[in-house]
Amino acid sequence: MKFTKIALAVVATAAIAGQAQAATSFLTGASATSLNYVKALQSVCSGNFAVFKEATGTTSLGNFFTATCSANFDGTDVDAVAFNVSGGSYTAVQASLGTGLTFVTDFTATPVAGTGALAGINVAPGVARSATVTQSEGGFMDVEPAAFDATLLAPFGGVEALADKVGGANFSQAFGVAVSRDLYAALQTAQGLTGCTADTLTPACQPTVSRAQYASIASIATNSAKTSINSLFGVPQAKLTLCRRASTSGTQAASNQFFLNTLTGNGPNGGADLPADAATYGAGVLATFEVKEGAGTSNARDCLNAAGYGIGVLSLENVPAAATGYRFAKLNRVEGFDAATASKGTALAGEYEFAFQSFKFTAAGAGTSTVIEAIDSQLFTIGASTNGLWGAAESQFSRNSNNANVVTKQ
Repeated sequence: MKFTKIALAVVATAAIAGQAQAATSFLTGASATSLNYVKALQSVCSGNFAVFKEATGTTSLGNFFTATCSANFDGTDVDAVAFNVSGGSYTAVQASLGTGLTFVTDFTATPVAGTGALAGINVAPGVARSATVTQSEGGFMDVEPAAFDATLLAPFGGVEALADKVGGANFSQAFGVAVSRDLYAALQTAQGLTGCTADTLTPACQPTVSRAQYASIASIATNSAKTSINSLFGVPQAKLTLCRRASTSGTQAASNQFFLNTLTGNGPNGGADLPADAATYGAGVLATFEVKEGAGTSNARDCLNAAGYGIGVLSLENVPAAATGYRFAKLNRVEGFDAATASKGTALAGEYEFAFQSFKFTAAGAGTSTVIEAIDSQLFTIGASTNGLWGAAESQFSRNSNNANVVTKQ
C-alpha cells in the first residue's frame, strides 16, 4: 500500500501531537507514605522523571505534588500522576466518589535537584495548584474504610457499599508516639535516663509512654491527664498540646483504633471511646490542655516541632531531625523508632504492635487502576529499605488482612 506525502505528514503530525498530550492520573489518600509514592513512580519511569509541587524548598513534598515521566509510567497509559493528600486517607474515598479536589497540573517550571529526603529526585517547587476541581481515581489508605467514623462512611453507603472497591496493599507500616523536644527532655529527666540529652535518639535514651497514658490524653473524656501533666508523667506542670490529625486521616484512624478501640469496641461507631478534638478542647477551653488538628502529616510535625509540651502520633516513616523538633518515645517500654533497623525491627519481630496493613481504594473497583497497582507493586519492594514500612514477606507477624485483628504469627 502506498501513502502520499500529505497522508504521511498527517500521520506524523498526529503522532507528535499524541506524544505531547500528557495523560494525568489523579490520586488522593494517605499522606504518610507520600515520599514512597514518588520513589515507586520513579522506579517505573524509563524516561526523565520530575516532581512539580506547591510547597517551596527542595527538601520535602508537602501535600500537593505531581510526578511526571517523559514516557508513560510502566504498565500504565499516563505520564503524570497528581496527588492531593491534604486530607489524609479517607479522601481516597471522598474525592473519588464525592466532590473532587484541586491538583498541581502546571509542568512548565524547570526542575532542580532535590535535597534531603528528595535527594536524587528533580523537583520544581512553588507551583500553584489549578483552580479546577477534579475527582480522583482513589488512592492508598493507612487503614481500611471500616476504621473511620460512621458519619464519614454514611454518604457513600457505609462499609458494605465500599467493599468491592477496597483491596489490601502489599505493605504495612508502623506508627509511633511523637513528643516535642521539650517534653522529650522532661520525660528523660522524670524517668531517670542519665547520660542522655534531648538530641540522643537511641532506644536506650528514649523515654517511654504507656498505651494507657496516651489513651487518657487522646480520649474525649475530661480527666486528670488533661488537667495535670505532672500527675500523668511526673514532669513539671505546663500546658500540654495534643497534635492530632483530622478525622479523614488514616494516621488518626490508626491512633483511634490502637488507643481507643474505635473499630472493635462497644461504644459509638463500634468503638470504646471517642477521640479528643479541637471542637471540644480548642484554644482557651482548658488552661492545661489544647487539641490542634492538622490536615496533613506536615501539619502534625509543625505542631510537634513547636516549643512547649506537645504529643501526637506520626507514622514511623518520619525521621526526626538530629538537633531540632519532635522525637519519638517508646510505647509500653518498646521502641518503635530505631534508625539502625529502619524503625521496624521490633514490629517485624512481633514486639511492637502499633502497626497496621495499608489498603488501596479504587473508585472504579478494586484492582482496576493501573497507576495504583503500579505504585503498590513497587512499594512492596521499596518498603524493604524504608523507615517504618515493610512488605508482607518480611515478617511472619501480621493482622491477617483485617486491622481489627490482633497481631499474630503466621
